[in-house]
Amino acid sequence: MRILMRILKKRGLKHIFNVIRLNWTNIDWWRLQILQFLCSVIFRSNNGFYILEEDFDNLIILDACRYDLFKEEIKNWNIKGNLEYRISRGSDTLAFLLENFENKRFEKACKEIVYVSANPFVSRELKNKFYKIIPVWLHGWDEELNTVLPEAVYEAALQAAIKYRGKKLIIHFMQPHSPFIKLSKLAQLDNSLTRLREATLSGKAQKVHLGTWELLRKGVITKDKVIWGYRENIKIVLPYVEKLCKILPGKTVVTADHGEALGEKIHPLIPLRIYEHPTGNIRIESLIKVPWFISEEKGSIDNVEREIIKLKIKRLKR
Repeated sequence: MRILMRILKKRGLKHIFNVIRLNWTNIDWWRLQILQFLCSVIFRSNNGFYILEEDFDNLIILDACRYDLFKEEIKNWNIKGNLEYRISRGSDTLAFLLENFENKRFEKACKEIVYVSANPFVSRELKNKFYKIIPVWLHGWDEELNTVLPEAVYEAALQAAIKYRGKKLIIHFMQPHSPFIKLSKLAQLDNSLTRLREATLSGKAQKVHLGTWELLRKGVITKDKVIWGYRENIKIVLPYVEKLCKILPGKTVVTADHGEALGEKIHPLIPLRIYEHPTGNIRIESLIKVPWFISEEKGSIDNVEREIIKLKIKRLKR
């Protein structure tokens, strides 16, 4: 409810009415409204941590990354560090951003941050909050897969480390959030991020998107296939995360804005299962328990410069 009031204050009644008008006949949208109402009754408190109370020079965010699956996948990492967990203040990206960066006591800290983001929500909701927002979603968009690939975020992060020396970096990858890269045909049907991108560019409300989990509910794909695609997205993004941990100077931490629900019940007494991360204060463990990996690797600006040169040479050879 608190997030809803913030949105109402920020965008006004006209925006709310436009959303209702566009989705009035959409049963998926009404299902979401009922879910949000239930959550406002069930989950009244927020025991999550504040990002800016933590110590870091570089914070790498994996969008919608579960703690348990992250823990499994990093067993093969060739990197020194310590894995902990945190409880996120948001069970979706919008709540995460507003809870962590709209608090007035963090205004000064935000001005020391360069935010490299594949997620359009950052530009849409937090304009002028940071020293600089680098919208990789704007210039690094993959039209075929309807997402931003990790390589684009990786290269933007390296450039930011050189250009904005002395500033803290937040590097927000889109994966493991759907669309799922290894399921290319399904990714072409998943227009969830495309709709968000269009809404950010136009400033206008959009109809509820057709995401991967809606396709699952409609029988277009099986649950096992979706979970496989989600795991593969984690595997695809982690090599870029590992390289950043080794290359970037300063203390690097890897976390997530929120987790991902894979069919968990909203409450033991309510037979309603949750998939993905619907908007609303859905404070179940799979959505709010996130990784907090503190890297012990130490890079340098020289390492960053060498990597940029390697990437330029690689591009010339293509």
